[in-house]
Amino acid sequence: MRLGLILLLVLLWATPVAAQDPARIQSDVREGQRLMGEGRAAEAEPRFARAAADAAALWGDASPDAGSLRLLHANAVEDQGRLAEAETLYRDALAALERATEPGHPRRGWALNDLGLNLHKQGRHAEALEVMTRAVELRAASEGPEAPPTLTSLNNLASILRALGRFQESAEIQRRILAVREATLPSDHPELGLTLNNLGAVLLDLDRPDEAREVLRRAHAVRVRALGDDDPLTAQTLILLAEALALDGRLDAAWSMQGAAVDALERADAPLDLAAALSARADLALVLGRPEEARGAAGRALDLRRRHLPPGHPDVAAALTVLADVHLSAGDAGAALPLLEEALELTRLSLGPDHVNALRILSLLGLAEGELRRGDRAIERLKQASDLAERALPPDHLGRLATTADLGAALAAARRPDAALPLLRQAGTALVARRASSRDGARDREDGALRHVWRLTVTAAWDAAHSD
Repeated sequence: MRLGLILLLVLLWATPVAAQDPARIQSDVREGQRLMGEGRAAEAEPRFARAAADAAALWGDASPDAGSLRLLHANAVEDQGRLAEAETLYRDALAALERATEPGHPRRGWALNDLGLNLHKQGRHAEALEVMTRAVELRAASEGPEAPPTLTSLNNLASILRALGRFQESAEIQRRILAVREATLPSDHPELGLTLNNLGAVLLDLDRPDEAREVLRRAHAVRVRALGDDDPLTAQTLILLAEALALDGRLDAAWSMQGAAVDALERADAPLDLAAALSARADLALVLGRPEEARGAAGRALDLRRRHLPPGHPDVAAALTVLADVHLSAGDAGAALPLLEEALELTRLSLGPDHVNALRILSLLGLAEGELRRGDRAIERLKQASDLAERALPPDHLGRLATTADLGAALAAARRPDAALPLLRQAGTALVARRASSRDGARDREDGALRHVWRLTVTAAWDAAHSD
């Protein structure tokens, strides 16, 4: 009798409390969700982990509830920046749900959405696209094409397409989402602010700053009402709106707006959002002739991204590019060159050889090689940039015109006026057409570019006329 009693006591002790009382699962989930809502993911994590383990012991490892609780556990891990660890949990949860539910079950859509978003955060955008497309299709079929979960996955899909450089597709999806949310949500709903913000961002990518500015003003107004001035999401919108203002020639207003956003993100302890803001700050500081501030902001942005992102993440490459631009603007092409070479390798490995993010890197590499008096290598890099711009950007996009002009300038400097002239004339003609339809602030910026191209064109024409 004593041996049997001891064995029974051992079995009872080894069985989780939840196997006898599911109330602990409910309590852990409620407390974990409360902690997540307060931004305390580290404290929520053990609650969700225990709830998931208890559910597996009570209902089986492949039960729908055990799989769903693994998703909550993964969310808490991801919110602490442990992206690879969270990916494993998401994949385990998806596998459990695929064993426990019928095809098309909404919980599968939840798991696919969260896994796709995790891959996107890791910079693995091509993988994320495949997973998120499955999430959209499943949610549209099971919950409806305009249901909130479907719109959430559509928004994530649009963000992934933007990261892949597929700007027009991203914008079209964001407009679809906006039409539904404007018709169904209050004017101060956070999801409406999110959609406006994301649409404004991709309009900037499409070189449509006037339209972007109006959309981003709406996004900022919604987010201030819904979230407050100091929320990191409001600060994100301010950074984008500052970029739109800078493109309109309102540089001082943009600088002030950026400063307010950076201060808010410093207070919020949002390192990756802060890194993005600091990179934008460095770019604007260069335009304003504030090189020391540009260097400090770019250096901090790179440090934050190296510390908080996987080593091969494309956002690390973007931060390297900004810091290299700072060095190049200071006349230090030797310091810029290795940063740009690392950025190009990272971008091509993570995003592919034809991603639009490589455009700025190749252009700066061409300028750096030119500063180092390596004319042939400069022309080679700028030709790569020009070819990429033709494939990736619309004909009148300012980035495409700039690469055409840069290549023309390099050819002119190499005493190849016959090759330079057609490119410079092409860029000048397109800039004249842009100027005719630009607002006053943007027109000032484009006037400067146009004068520069005209000077280069006159010089190249003179050289061509006197080449004999």
